[in-house]
Amino acid sequence: MSDGGTTDPTVRPNDVAVIGMCGRFPGAGNLAQFWNRLRAGDDMLTTFADAELVAAGVPERLLRNPAYVRRAATLPDAFDFDHEFFGLTSREAKLLDPQQRILLEVAWELLETIGYSGGGGAQAVGVFAGASMNTYLTNVLARSCDPLGYDGTELMIANDKDYLTTRISYKLGLKGPSVNVQTACSTSLVAVHMAVQSLLAGECDVALAGGVSVIANPYPGYVFSEGMILSPDGRCRPFDADGAGTVFGDGVGLVALKRLAEAIEDGDQVLAVVKGSAINNDGSDKIGYTAPSIEGQRAVIAEAQAVADVESDTIGYVEAHGTATVLGDPIEFAALSEAFVEGGARPGRCALGSVKANVGHLAAAAGVAGLIKTVLALRHQEIPGHPNFIRPNPEIDLDDSPFFINTLPMAWPAGETPRRAGVSSFGLGGTNAHVVLEEAPPLPARQAAGDGPRLLAVSARSDAALRGLAGRLADALERADAPGLDDVAYTLRGGRRGHAHRHVVTASDHAGAAAGLRALAEGRSAGRVAAEAAPAVSFLFGEVTVEEFGALAAYLPAVVDTAKRHTGSPDIDAAEASAARLTASQVVATLWTESGVRPAAVGGAGAGEVLAACFAGVLDAADAQALLSWRAGLLDALPEVRPRAPRIPFLSAVVGGELPQARALDPCHWTRDVWEGGRLTEAFADRAGEGAVVLPVGTPSPPVDLTLAADPHLLPVARLLAAAARLWTEGVPVDWSSWSGGQPRRVPLPTQPLERVFSRLEPPTASTGKRGLASEAEPVRAEQAAESRLGGEELKRALAKLWSEALRNEVDRYDLSLFELGGDEMLVVRLTRRIEQALGVPLTAAQLLAHPTIGQLAAWLDQDRPCGHQDRKTDLSRRKLR
Repeated sequence: MSDGGTTDPTVRPNDVAVIGMCGRFPGAGNLAQFWNRLRAGDDMLTTFADAELVAAGVPERLLRNPAYVRRAATLPDAFDFDHEFFGLTSREAKLLDPQQRILLEVAWELLETIGYSGGGGAQAVGVFAGASMNTYLTNVLARSCDPLGYDGTELMIANDKDYLTTRISYKLGLKGPSVNVQTACSTSLVAVHMAVQSLLAGECDVALAGGVSVIANPYPGYVFSEGMILSPDGRCRPFDADGAGTVFGDGVGLVALKRLAEAIEDGDQVLAVVKGSAINNDGSDKIGYTAPSIEGQRAVIAEAQAVADVESDTIGYVEAHGTATVLGDPIEFAALSEAFVEGGARPGRCALGSVKANVGHLAAAAGVAGLIKTVLALRHQEIPGHPNFIRPNPEIDLDDSPFFINTLPMAWPAGETPRRAGVSSFGLGGTNAHVVLEEAPPLPARQAAGDGPRLLAVSARSDAALRGLAGRLADALERADAPGLDDVAYTLRGGRRGHAHRHVVTASDHAGAAAGLRALAEGRSAGRVAAEAAPAVSFLFGEVTVEEFGALAAYLPAVVDTAKRHTGSPDIDAAEASAARLTASQVVATLWTESGVRPAAVGGAGAGEVLAACFAGVLDAADAQALLSWRAGLLDALPEVRPRAPRIPFLSAVVGGELPQARALDPCHWTRDVWEGGRLTEAFADRAGEGAVVLPVGTPSPPVDLTLAADPHLLPVARLLAAAARLWTEGVPVDWSSWSGGQPRRVPLPTQPLERVFSRLEPPTASTGKRGLASEAEPVRAEQAAESRLGGEELKRALAKLWSEALRNEVDRYDLSLFELGGDEMLVVRLTRRIEQALGVPLTAAQLLAHPTIGQLAAWLDQDRPCGHQDRKTDLSRRKLR
């Protein structure tokens, strides 16, 4: 739906849009809180009282240590995780590195926010990200649990960085490049650069880029050591005379990127533009491996500006790496100054800051934290104040440089060029990254939709989450800056994945939409649970009058588009009533099929049966029109018709069920029988009773009482939307792509609340004496099982014990597959071997895969067993998989 945005001469082919951002930072659980605290100049680190430290288990000797720093940059809910939402068992969640859990959640939230969690259609979504060192494995798993109780490969996949991004791609169904990036402190900004390059190379259409850092140490705080990188008092003071070290902490951030021209054309929000980026390495041009290099940093900044094709003097803010270390700050400032002076920057024109002064050093997430802060500053046209700064480091010549440091928030006025900023991130080991950002361009005007009701489709994984989402959306729609209702409806319907618990609100304005959502949130209306397997749909044909068709076409562009494809014209000629009504009914039915709703059967009564016959190919349009005209008294002679066998099952009101082919081919049925009435209700009720859904196409006559039968008292548009809503809530996939009027945009909307629970491996418990998980099933002894010749329910219970032991989680369902319970390919091999040992039967992994539920496996093992397990070894080994 191009609106001319791509012809803008200011949009370069290499411009990349930031179309969304999500993050969690110390003291800020979302980006709104993050921005408010940045504006306030807050130091977001936590200072822990002795009572809190004692409660956390800090030993007395550490509390008495004068070098113990009682401050930390933490995410208080870092171990909370909604494992069920992502299809993981509690056991799997506890094994999984919290960094991987959090990044998975944030990736989902970001896709929801940008309107691509529904899969994005043809959009290939890439993932580029990195994580900090896994301290969960070293400080929690190894100390609190017995690692030998878990398979080594299982531990590796749950905790190794190699599986960070591919797990996201797998769980969220993303098919673009999935690349782990690891360059120490510069990881997440290097990930942004690589994502930009992948987009420009055409490898993906949307890219998620960022990083995560969670320190899972047993106690908060750290012990200061003279000469090391950590701050002596737990405060980070970049570029300040008292800057003596940094503070590492927790945080996560992801940005969504897309080629700018396509973002404008596709109606995405644009938060800022990446004009250019660069990465390099210091090489050996420095005093040591961990030391920074003026030349390396200067070169990467200059290269990024050259790629962006911008002059240094047009950049109004630089988000520095800013570690507040004695060696690092002066070198970074010197590199920045050289690059900017060489680029033509004049003294004192560019503000300088570092988010590390607010949240500490977030290691692998540090660069993306600075990027997010800078995009927010561009959006709000304001530069936050730089906290913890009193006077400059004596090694920094601030007065004669292009930079100044503002300690209070300051407005960012417009200039001769768009507002621009630079973001730096430099990794220990020498990999440097710099990104040049520009404020979002004015978006071209888009055609507005006409007046009328809008359909807002909301869904979530559980009823509680659905109500929570409804409340969040109601709050958003009641705000003064709420997005347009067309944009909201478009984003919810086409940009989000349909979960099991569903509800639809139909409204013509924000107040009505908010009221409908509030009713759901407060329990005054209820959602529905969609069927796991999409139910079959039967089309019930009735008349679509010319007036009704005109009302539909005026509201819904999809009707006009379908009419063009179906008839070659957007208009339905009202001069010949029978022809117009026939065409209108066929267009509306075709609209449904083009929206992905394929009928399993069709039917109708009287004229509706003739209309259905035309759609099913029994009658051609000329014969159907002649019959309708004759019935209306417009023809004197009874027309001669030439029926054919239906292409799809045809339900007849005359026979009260599916029409036999012989009768369908009998012209007398169409010239006489269809007008004599019949058992329409029974025919469709029987079909619906088999799990099908009945969809009205027009108004059936006589009116019938069926699930989706059209209410003749509703206006045509309301009937159509009501049918669409009910189909979707029943679990029928509906392609909404062409249902919106005008040219709507994807807009950021609240996401469904994740139902997070505390998930961490714990020390041994006194009650069980076991490590890690308190409810591990006792193993079945092989000799006992073999001697007992188990069968029936006993065999199922024995298998359930074995599965519980293997999964380390109680299994009480016999109808769920091993994979639905959280198993994987490696567990199949181990479980196969354990069943052989415990039950004394030969079994292969392929046989277990062929019978993946306890019920199926028990039934298969129990076949033809008059002599017990041991007597069937040969037979089992020879049996072929079915």
